[in-house]
Amino acid sequence: MSVPHSYLKGIQMFTKGNNHEPKTIDDIIFGNNESKLRIEDIVSGAEELPYSGKSAILLYGVFGTGKTTLAKMLPNNIEYGKTKEELVWPEEFIACQQGFNGPQVMARIDAILTKSSLNVSGLHYIILDEVDNLTKQAQQSLKSALNTTRGVFILTTNNVSQLDKGMLDRCILVEMNAANPNAYLDIAKSIADEAGVALSNDELLPTIQAANGSFRNLSHNVGRLARRKSQQLPPNVIY
Repeated sequence: MSVPHSYLKGIQMFTKGNNHEPKTIDDIIFGNNESKLRIEDIVSGAEELPYSGKSAILLYGVFGTGKTTLAKMLPNNIEYGKTKEELVWPEEFIACQQGFNGPQVMARIDAILTKSSLNVSGLHYIILDEVDNLTKQAQQSLKSALNTTRGVFILTTNNVSQLDKGMLDRCILVEMNAANPNAYLDIAKSIADEAGVALSNDELLPTIQAANGSFRNLSHNVGRLARRKSQQLPPNVIY
Protein backbone atom coordinates (compact mmCIF):
# COMPACT_ATOMS: atom_id res chain seq x y z
CA MET A 1 0.00 0.00 0.00
CA SER A 2 1.44 3.40 -0.96
CA VAL A 3 1.91 6.06 1.69
CA PRO A 4 0.14 9.39 0.99
CA HIS A 5 2.42 12.28 0.01
CA SER A 6 0.89 14.48 2.71
CA TYR A 7 1.86 11.90 5.32
CA LEU A 8 5.45 11.77 4.07
CA LYS A 9 5.61 15.56 4.19
CA GLY A 10 4.56 15.46 7.83
CA ILE A 11 7.17 12.82 8.67
CA GLN A 12 9.92 14.84 7.00
CA MET A 13 8.85 18.01 8.77
CA PHE A 14 9.19 16.50 12.21
CA THR A 15 12.35 14.46 11.71
CA LYS A 16 14.72 16.80 9.89
CA GLY A 17 15.41 19.07 12.85
CA ASN A 18 13.78 21.69 14.99
CA ASN A 19 13.58 25.24 13.67
CA HIS A 20 11.77 26.55 16.73
CA GLU A 21 14.44 26.21 19.39
CA PRO A 22 15.29 29.53 21.08
CA LYS A 23 18.03 31.45 19.30
CA THR A 24 18.25 34.41 21.71
CA ILE A 25 17.34 35.10 25.33
CA ASP A 26 14.23 36.92 24.09
CA ASP A 27 13.04 33.59 22.64
CA ILE A 28 13.14 31.84 26.03
CA ILE A 29 9.71 31.27 27.57
CA PHE A 30 10.05 31.88 31.30
CA GLY A 31 7.64 30.36 33.77
CA ASN A 32 7.27 33.62 35.68
CA ASN A 33 8.09 37.28 35.22
CA GLU A 34 10.51 37.41 38.16
CA SER A 35 12.82 34.87 36.48
CA LYS A 36 12.75 36.89 33.26
CA LEU A 37 13.58 40.11 35.12
CA ARG A 38 16.38 38.38 37.03
CA ILE A 39 18.05 37.25 33.81
CA GLU A 40 17.60 40.71 32.27
CA ASP A 41 19.27 42.28 35.33
CA ILE A 42 22.18 39.82 35.20
CA VAL A 43 22.74 40.43 31.49
CA SER A 44 22.45 44.22 31.77
CA GLY A 45 24.79 44.35 34.76
CA ALA A 46 22.14 45.63 37.17
CA GLU A 47 22.82 42.44 39.15
CA GLU A 48 26.60 42.22 39.24
CA LEU A 49 28.51 38.94 39.09
CA PRO A 50 30.77 38.04 40.78
CA TYR A 51 29.75 40.25 43.68
CA SER A 52 29.18 40.05 47.42
CA GLY A 53 30.02 36.36 47.73
CA LYS A 54 27.96 35.24 44.74
CA SER A 55 29.63 34.12 41.53
CA ALA A 56 27.06 31.74 40.07
CA ILE A 57 23.64 31.55 38.46
CA LEU A 58 21.59 28.42 39.15
CA LEU A 59 18.89 27.63 36.59
CA TYR A 60 16.55 25.09 38.15
CA GLY A 61 13.26 23.50 37.17
CA VAL A 62 11.55 20.63 35.40
CA PHE A 63 12.97 18.84 32.37
CA GLY A 64 12.99 20.48 28.96
CA THR A 65 12.29 24.12 29.86
CA GLY A 66 15.44 25.50 28.21
CA LYS A 67 17.87 25.58 31.13
CA THR A 68 20.87 24.27 29.19
CA THR A 69 19.96 26.36 26.14
CA LEU A 70 19.81 29.51 28.27
CA ALA A 71 23.01 28.55 30.10
CA LYS A 72 24.88 28.48 26.79
CA MET A 73 23.51 31.90 25.82
CA LEU A 74 24.38 33.68 29.05
CA PRO A 75 28.21 33.94 28.93
CA ASN A 76 28.40 36.03 25.76
CA ASN A 77 25.43 38.15 26.84
CA ILE A 78 26.90 38.79 30.31
CA GLU A 79 30.29 39.68 28.84
CA TYR A 80 28.66 42.08 26.40
CA GLY A 81 26.66 43.67 29.21
CA LYS A 82 29.86 44.25 31.17
CA THR A 83 32.19 45.38 28.39
CA LYS A 84 30.18 45.95 25.19
CA GLU A 85 32.45 43.30 23.68
CA GLU A 86 31.73 39.67 22.85
CA LEU A 87 33.66 36.75 24.30
CA VAL A 88 37.22 36.28 23.11
CA TRP A 89 37.79 33.26 25.34
CA PRO A 90 34.79 30.92 24.93
CA GLU A 91 32.89 29.51 27.86
CA GLU A 92 33.81 26.11 29.28
CA PHE A 93 31.03 23.52 29.30
CA ILE A 94 31.20 20.69 31.84
CA ALA A 95 28.52 18.00 31.60
CA CYS A 96 28.36 16.66 35.15
CA GLN A 97 28.45 12.90 34.98
CA GLN A 98 26.78 10.71 37.57
CA GLY A 99 29.14 10.25 40.50
CA PHE A 100 31.66 12.99 39.62
CA ASN A 101 33.77 13.41 42.77
CA GLY A 102 35.44 16.44 44.32
CA PRO A 103 38.99 16.01 42.95
CA GLN A 104 37.67 15.44 39.41
CA VAL A 105 35.57 18.59 39.49
CA MET A 106 38.22 20.77 41.10
CA ALA A 107 40.90 19.60 38.68
CA ARG A 108 38.74 20.76 35.76
CA ILE A 109 37.88 24.09 37.39
CA ASP A 110 41.41 24.82 38.64
CA ALA A 111 42.80 24.17 35.16
CA ILE A 112 40.46 26.86 33.85
CA LEU A 113 40.81 29.48 36.58
CA THR A 114 44.61 29.32 36.80
CA LYS A 115 44.86 30.59 33.22
CA SER A 116 44.56 34.26 32.35
CA SER A 117 41.32 35.01 30.53
CA LEU A 118 41.57 36.92 27.26
CA ASN A 119 38.05 38.30 27.69
CA VAL A 120 37.89 42.07 28.13
CA SER A 121 36.30 41.58 31.56
CA GLY A 122 39.14 39.26 32.57
CA LEU A 123 36.56 36.67 33.60
CA HIS A 124 36.19 33.00 32.79
CA TYR A 125 32.71 31.59 32.18
CA ILE A 126 32.05 28.01 33.29
CA ILE A 127 28.83 26.05 32.69
CA LEU A 128 28.15 23.00 34.86
CA ASP A 129 25.18 21.15 33.40
CA GLU A 130 23.04 18.88 35.62
CA VAL A 131 25.05 19.76 38.70
CA ASP A 132 22.86 17.51 40.87
CA ASN A 133 24.80 14.55 39.40
CA LEU A 134 27.82 15.59 41.48
CA THR A 135 28.52 13.68 44.67
CA LYS A 136 28.05 15.51 47.97
CA GLN A 137 31.83 15.77 48.27
CA ALA A 138 32.04 17.31 44.81
CA GLN A 139 29.31 19.81 45.65
CA GLN A 140 31.21 20.87 48.76
CA SER A 141 34.36 21.30 46.67
CA LEU A 142 32.41 23.34 44.15
CA LYS A 143 31.10 25.50 47.00
CA SER A 144 34.69 26.51 47.73
CA ALA A 145 35.39 27.19 44.05
CA LEU A 146 32.42 29.57 43.92
CA ASN A 147 34.28 31.92 46.26
CA THR A 148 36.36 33.06 43.29
CA THR A 149 36.25 36.50 41.70
CA ARG A 150 37.95 35.22 38.54
CA GLY A 151 34.92 33.65 36.93
CA VAL A 152 31.16 33.41 36.51
CA PHE A 153 29.57 29.98 36.94
CA ILE A 154 26.27 28.94 35.37
CA LEU A 155 24.73 25.81 36.87
CA THR A 156 21.67 23.83 35.82
CA THR A 157 19.63 21.25 37.70
CA ASN A 158 16.32 19.43 37.61
CA ASN A 159 16.61 18.59 41.32
CA VAL A 160 17.42 21.67 43.38
CA SER A 161 16.52 19.85 46.61
CA GLN A 162 19.58 17.60 46.14
CA LEU A 163 22.08 20.47 46.15
CA ASP A 164 24.38 21.56 48.96
CA LYS A 165 22.85 24.49 50.88
CA GLY A 166 26.16 26.34 51.08
CA MET A 167 26.57 26.04 47.33
CA LEU A 168 23.05 27.41 46.80
CA ASP A 169 23.90 30.40 49.01
CA ARG A 170 26.62 31.37 46.53
CA CYS A 171 24.19 31.35 43.58
CA ILE A 172 21.57 33.64 42.14
CA LEU A 173 18.58 31.30 41.83
CA VAL A 174 16.46 31.48 38.68
CA GLU A 175 13.40 29.24 38.47
CA MET A 176 12.81 27.60 35.07
CA ASN A 177 9.49 25.80 35.34
CA ALA A 178 6.57 25.61 32.92
CA ALA A 179 4.83 28.82 31.89
CA ASN A 180 1.10 29.29 31.40
CA PRO A 181 0.06 27.10 28.43
CA ASN A 182 -1.05 30.19 26.49
CA ALA A 183 2.58 31.34 26.34
CA TYR A 184 3.42 28.41 24.04
CA LEU A 185 0.56 28.87 21.56
CA ASP A 186 2.56 30.83 18.97
CA ILE A 187 5.28 28.17 18.84
CA ALA A 188 2.75 25.34 18.75
CA LYS A 189 0.84 26.96 15.88
CA SER A 190 4.07 27.55 13.98
CA ILE A 191 5.00 23.86 14.31
CA ALA A 192 1.56 22.85 13.04
CA ASP A 193 1.69 25.41 10.21
CA GLU A 194 4.93 23.90 8.93
CA ALA A 195 3.06 20.62 8.54
CA GLY A 196 0.34 22.42 6.59
CA VAL A 197 -2.24 21.94 9.35
CA ALA A 198 -4.25 24.60 11.17
CA LEU A 199 -4.94 23.74 14.80
CA SER A 200 -7.20 25.78 17.06
CA ASN A 201 -6.34 26.96 20.56
CA ASP A 202 -8.80 24.44 21.96
CA GLU A 203 -7.01 21.64 20.13
CA LEU A 204 -3.54 22.79 21.14
CA LEU A 205 -3.93 23.77 24.78
CA PRO A 206 -4.41 20.24 26.21
CA THR A 207 -1.32 19.08 24.30
CA ILE A 208 0.67 22.07 25.50
CA GLN A 209 -0.38 21.50 29.10
CA ALA A 210 0.60 17.83 28.88
CA ALA A 211 4.12 18.86 27.79
CA ASN A 212 4.60 20.61 31.18
CA GLY A 213 7.03 23.17 29.79
CA SER A 214 9.23 20.66 27.95
CA PHE A 215 10.04 22.01 24.52
CA ARG A 216 10.97 18.51 23.34
CA ASN A 217 7.58 17.14 24.39
CA LEU A 218 5.77 20.14 22.93
CA SER A 219 7.40 19.72 19.53
CA HIS A 220 6.80 15.98 19.48
CA ASN A 221 3.20 16.15 20.68
CA VAL A 222 2.11 18.97 18.37
CA GLY A 223 3.70 17.14 15.46
CA ARG A 224 1.77 14.00 16.32
CA LEU A 225 -1.46 15.99 16.66
CA ALA A 226 -0.89 17.67 13.29
CA ARG A 227 -0.21 14.37 11.53
CA ARG A 228 -3.29 12.81 13.08
CA LYS A 229 -5.48 15.65 11.82
CA SER A 230 -3.93 15.90 8.36
CA GLN A 231 -4.82 12.39 7.26
CA GLN A 232 -5.94 8.94 8.26
CA LEU A 233 -2.71 7.02 8.82
CA PRO A 234 -2.30 3.87 6.72
CA PRO A 235 -2.71 0.80 8.96
CA ASN A 236 0.73 -0.57 8.07
CA VAL A 237 2.65 2.62 8.93
CA ILE A 238 4.46 2.55 12.26
CA TYR A 239 5.56 5.85 13.78
